[in-house]
Amino acid sequence: MARDVGVLDVHAEYGASQVNPEYGLLQRVSHWTEQDIKRENEIITKGHNFEPSVVLKGSFSEIFMHCDFQSFSSNKSDLSLVDNQFALETWKKTVDVQKHFNDLQLRVRNYSIVLIGAMIAAIGFTFKLNMETVIFGFTMPTGIIFVIASLFAWAAFYIFDFGYHSLLKGDVNHAAKIEQKYDGKIPGIGLGITISHASKNAKYFGLKLNSTIRLTLYYLLGGLMLVLLLIGLSISSAEQETDNENKNADIEKYELK
Repeated sequence: MARDVGVLDVHAEYGASQVNPEYGLLQRVSHWTEQDIKRENEIITKGHNFEPSVVLKGSFSEIFMHCDFQSFSSNKSDLSLVDNQFALETWKKTVDVQKHFNDLQLRVRNYSIVLIGAMIAAIGFTFKLNMETVIFGFTMPTGIIFVIASLFAWAAFYIFDFGYHSLLKGDVNHAAKIEQKYDGKIPGIGLGITISHASKNAKYFGLKLNSTIRLTLYYLLGGLMLVLLLIGLSISSAEQETDNENKNADIEKYELK
């Protein structure tokens, strides 16, 4: 079979130990069965039915007279090229995931602005009509309820946005590892590191604010606006209630006269 595929067959004749006296001792110590000994004797008697191309009679070193051995060397340039191609495809997919998370964050912020804008419009409408709501015996402007609902909605949007932001940062860090490893091997692969560096060093009013701080400030300012609106409505409601009480008192005085 080896010859059929062009492989050199070698027989180590010096290694045949079956003819030595010690081999019988080995059989007895190893507790060979009669069947095993019989099969071994048949092999020794018949021998092999083919003529080896090379026979080593004294030692294994004789093989060097018949064979020329060379060290195996892989084509490193081809392996490096394949490795770079796989790395580039992985990097591209990582960047696509970044785009996905960026898109999700922009959608969350867009929905938050639209919702809060609609809520503020509803607050203004209820305030203009002087609408009031009674809850557990307490009378309050309906706009206050809308403001409180807006605060809860704004907080929920922040939780969603911050969650996607954390996933985005993890993806960016993964891309940075690829870029650091293959920087210099794949031209232009350091885009993510460059953008991250620019984002970390972005200055607003002379202060360096990274993406996490900017995200938090965005929702803090929106929440502060809603809190101020809530305070304003509460003060306005209290003043209006005082005015109504004064008017009622004046009416009562006028009727007494």
